[in-house]
Amino acid sequence: MGRTLNPMKRHRERCREVRAQMSDYLDGELEADAAASVERHVRWCPNCRRMLENLRRTVGGLRGLGDMPTPADDPQV
Repeated sequence: MGRTLNPMKRHRERCREVRAQMSDYLDGELEADAAASVERHVRWCPNCRRMLENLRRTVGGLRGLGDMPTPADDPQV
């Protein structure tokens, strides 16, 4: 008879899997079924939902930095 994982351990493992895919998800690099799986998980998992939102804000902020001038762009420096 095979052993099954308890529900909490299964949940933690699924969270690890989803978190490993979050960056690719935000970049639009996941296949449609994998992206849908991430979306389903974050709908009901508050911790992963919070992590995805934090990652989304961080990535958005970093992308915005690319629009800022650098010291090398300033002829007075």
